[in-house]
Amino acid sequence: MGGILIWLWGSAALVFAMAIIGAVTRLTESGLSIMEWNVFAGTFPPLSQGEWVRLFEVYKLTGEYQTQHLSALDMSGFKQIFWWEYIHRLWGRLIGMAFLIGLIVFAVVRMRGGWSEQKWLMPHAIVGFVLICFQGFLGWYMVSSGFDTELVDVSAYRLAAHLGMAVVIFMYFIGLGVRAQLGPVRFKANQLWNLPSLLMLLIFLTLLSGAFVAGLNAGLIYNEFPTMGGTMVPADYQNGLPWFRNPFENPTAAQLAHRAFASIAALIVIGVAIALIRSAGSSAAVRTWAWIALLVVIGQYVLGVVTLLYAVPIPLGAAHQAGALTLLASLTLLRAHKNQTATQ
Repeated sequence: MGGILIWLWGSAALVFAMAIIGAVTRLTESGLSIMEWNVFAGTFPPLSQGEWVRLFEVYKLTGEYQTQHLSALDMSGFKQIFWWEYIHRLWGRLIGMAFLIGLIVFAVVRMRGGWSEQKWLMPHAIVGFVLICFQGFLGWYMVSSGFDTELVDVSAYRLAAHLGMAVVIFMYFIGLGVRAQLGPVRFKANQLWNLPSLLMLLIFLTLLSGAFVAGLNAGLIYNEFPTMGGTMVPADYQNGLPWFRNPFENPTAAQLAHRAFASIAALIVIGVAIALIRSAGSSAAVRTWAWIALLVVIGQYVLGVVTLLYAVPIPLGAAHQAGALTLLASLTLLRAHKNQTATQ
């Protein structure tokens, strides 16, 4: 059992670290520094000056280089952004290999009759590995949008999809770890979409809205709070885009949407957490995770405001993304313990 928990919780921790590395990669605008995908050869960095020159020439084809850098970025500067993207990709390979090794060990033990109480885990573990592989494809799909010279950065839609999948994988591994530790919970339909589940969905949507803020560099405008340009809805909220595209392609609208999502989500999480803490029917574990969710959501909201006020410095931006995952993890554990209490 201990080995299974190390495997599942360790995989979740690796994905958590990957999200932070990804945030730094985005904030340093390093994501387009490697414009090719070689699953095996890409494991090794450039080993000759000629290879460095070749990769730099490929990067010069991107809209990011042609619009933002031109002659201002030399080989030394290229190497600086290259290493963040290289670490990001190498860490992704580490996640895949670590999870696959755990899956193989688990399969061998099961074939020998061991871990019989965890036989439910096999199909879920296979799904987890498929999700990891699909995430690798999404990463390349996102980076490939950089070949569009009309885009300064990668597509915000693809960035949101890539981050969203990372969060899904993270929560999936957390959920598997909880089930392996607490044991199976008898399924009840009303537990599928109970209050903690809705809170998780709300925070997930808030995180996705933040991905569009990042993708559109919307955190670099209106660095004030709670107003935007002295008003709650700035004049450039509507810029001629259709209403259904506006929050996803207009930086001002994207930031306003994220502010609204974050404020509503924070108030609801605070209200639900306080109610669970005060409820006589809550177990000690439910109260503990409600307290954790309460503290994390308050800290995350304050951190988000400070990050905005300082125009998204790299340490604060990365910490803000880490805070979102921490909040989702706490809500996942809160939901698991509440469901366990409801079936007892």
